[in-house]
Amino acid sequence: MKNHRLEKIIKLPETTFFGIGMTTSIFIFVSGVPQNGQSIFACNIENDGLVTVKNQGRQDVYNRWAEIEDEWVEVIRRQTGDDSIQWLDPNNHLSWQEPEPIFELHEKDFMKTLLDFKMFEENIDPKKLHNHVVETIFYDSTIEQNQNGIKITVENVTEVDDNED
Repeated sequence: MKNHRLEKIIKLPETTFFGIGMTTSIFIFVSGVPQNGQSIFACNIENDGLVTVKNQGRQDVYNRWAEIEDEWVEVIRRQTGDDSIQWLDPNNHLSWQEPEPIFELHEKDFMKTLLDFKMFEENIDPKKLHNHVVETIFYDSTIEQNQNGIKITVENVTEVDDNED
């Protein structure tokens, strides 16, 4: 990269070369021009509209490739117009980077953590409790289906004996 610049990285669909277990990308270099820390354009063509047909390779079965190709040629030429575009620092990355998933915390996650902590405090074995609840619902209840879904009526609810194995 002292003598040549990596200008663009185009990540191709995972199914481009089916079965090799590797990502395929196109790297575009400018020869004789140093990188000098210049950012690298990168994009991910996640879906090219082609379908793998047994013993025939990838085919344009739905006649979508021409439109998709024109769109991607413009995105790559203009270096704008798609959510997958990244500008990479050549000192950190030399390939398109999978974005970090957005961290989401839901009330259900919070409630599960509180319940886990409370069971820990009370020395309750979660597996025993789970098994008891499942057995109670499946074997000690009436299950019926109606127009609103499934109705479960629990009968003979008993306490969990923590000494049972």
